[in-house]
Amino acid sequence: MRASFALLLLFLSAAALAQSAAEPAPLPGPRPDFAALDRNRDGYISKVEALANPEVHKRFAAFDMDKDGLLSESEYALAMEDNEKRILRDSFITARVKAALLAEKGIPSLSIAVETYEGRVQLTGFVSAPDIASRAGRVTAGVSGVRTVHNNIAVK
Repeated sequence: MRASFALLLLFLSAAALAQSAAEPAPLPGPRPDFAALDRNRDGYISKVEALANPEVHKRFAAFDMDKDGLLSESEYALAMEDNEKRILRDSFITARVKAALLAEKGIPSLSIAVETYEGRVQLTGFVSAPDIASRAGRVTAGVSGVRTVHNNIAVK
């Protein structure tokens, strides 16, 4: 039962991701999200303007290809594409962790929340014994793609 539920969860995650990948062609003119960040309307996003979006600000230096201190719309698009890939990778890691926890006997996986950001997984929730929390952390650490585990599962 737990294994079939895990497979269903993985299938639904993959189906949702595939549907979100089929987006309509962009409209002419600047992207609305780019235009929203370009506060002075000069056609570029400065490092200060990028502060309004933490993900753009984080990727600013890596995607400022001409090193002029500004992101053009094409550089911004590359940064956003990189962020979307990160979101997909993190979603797959979360699904794999949830599936692994579901497949593990004795772990109340439905009581454990899983969040992933850049391969760092955070577990939260409540379990009845410390060894269950520890085992959930070990199971999570063994999942492919997991870089670190922040085990914040509490015992009640």
